[in-house]
Amino acid sequence: MRIQQRTLLIGMALGLAFAAASPGGAAELSAPSPAAGPAEVLFPCVADDTTMCLNHGRFRTTANFRTNEGVTGGAHAVPLTDDTGYFWFFSSSNVEIIVKVLNGCGVNQHYWVFAGGLTNVNVIMRVADTTNEGFTQYDNRPNTPYQPVQDTTAFPNCP
Repeated sequence: MRIQQRTLLIGMALGLAFAAASPGGAAELSAPSPAAGPAEVLFPCVADDTTMCLNHGRFRTTANFRTNEGVTGGAHAVPLTDDTGYFWFFSSSNVEIIVKVLNGCGVNQHYWVFAGGLTNVNVIMRVADTTNEGFTQYDNRPNTPYQPVQDTTAFPNCP
């Protein structure tokens, strides 16, 4: 079972508000405002071995893992395209999780997060919005096949 948490870090200090998505809830569809431009990046994403910057650097994506034997670590990030990449844990030739962040603003005024995994270790993947440091976290419990992420309401702050 995926445990999804929506939390504000610095966003609360800035007075920003987020609507939490309710599972299975209906979304009102509307097109983005034509006057809306790109959001200002307040907390730039800096890609490194454990950080992946997706969707033109707007979203900072990281993952941590823990095995049953107590081995822990930060997953190694490998970008594939502007919106897609993967993480590996133990060997660079062994893909563990693939993740994609898409701009769904033209459909439902949200950015979408999709992920799939080839692991059953405990994984915590975090996707943070660099415009406000709000984040969504996806937890995969130990000894559970990785639960697919199909979150079409992950980030409501378009564009």
